Amino acid sequence: MGPVLVTGGTGFLGSHLVDLLLERGHDVVVLDNGSRSSLADCPDGVHLVNGDVRSPEAWSAVERAVGPCSLIHHLGAINGTARFDREATAVIDVALNGALQAINAAERWGARLVMASSPEAFGDNPHAMQTDDRSIFTPPGEHLRHSYGASKYLVEILAQDAVHRGLDVRIARPCNAYGPRASAGENGQVVAMMFERAIHGRPLDVHGDGLQTRCFTWVGDVVNGLDLLGRLDEAIDGSGSLAGASFNFGSTVETTILDLAARISSLTGAPVHQEGQGHPGDVKRRRPNPRSAKTLLGWQAVTTLDEGLERTWSVLQAER
Repeated sequence: MGPVLVTGGTGFLGSHLVDLLLERGHDVVVLDNGSRSSLADCPDGVHLVNGDVRSPEAWSAVERAVGPCSLIHHLGAINGTARFDREATAVIDVALNGALQAINAAERWGARLVMASSPEAFGDNPHAMQTDDRSIFTPPGEHLRHSYGASKYLVEILAQDAVHRGLDVRIARPCNAYGPRASAGENGQVVAMMFERAIHGRPLDVHGDGLQTRCFTWVGDVVNGLDLLGRLDEAIDGSGSLAGASFNFGSTVETTILDLAARISSLTGAPVHQEGQGHPGDVKRRRPNPRSAKTLLGWQAVTTLDEGLERTWSVLQAER
């Protein structure tokens, strides 16, 4: 197998995936601009290209560094719920033009492409990912939250169009992944944000009524799914090619944000502070259907939320 490219490879999911690929003995190249992470943290033995996923020159630099890649994991994107409403144009620009560059490179190299999407691609549909996969988006005059979700919807369209042209593209939807290295701060992921506040002796903020549910999924489980999706040639049930298939890598255990805060409070001793104002367009319920991941890839989430939170807190304490 030729080199494996991970865009966004110094970020949260990307860095964990890079670690796993290195353990498996792959020649790994990372394309990242360090916008959400430190490029200095890229492991030894990785070919690092400092560049923007929207730039054709950055993709050419990858080819100059290692030659054509045989597998691309395209994870590079602007993330962080607060940014979706505040930086809508940039969110869309990176998602769509980054995906187009990834598809162009995969076609040029004859590579397999794992395209990262998101459960946000279903918008406000309260039944999405459970029994109904139709996407529903709120009018943008109300809020711009769906800059991310709608762009991921279009990314999936681009991926399926490439499949129609004969490219082996598989779509991955990581669902509320959490664990060490997740970004905190005002643009971060909710578990990481709560742990960061606890470390600094501040209350755990819960926005809105706190009854929004998510299915938090341990980063190691998600990365195992991405790895399977990249390396399996065909579905394990004998149904054939995985090109064009979409997979929800997520737990099915729903947890309210209030309950999440209570669990982290129990671990850390930090008090919980509830605010009245939620994020614009915050989806009330999200529960993925990972049936195809289990049937076609043999994947399922195996780490409980309590186990994952305890592991994350242990790592954070060790790093202090």
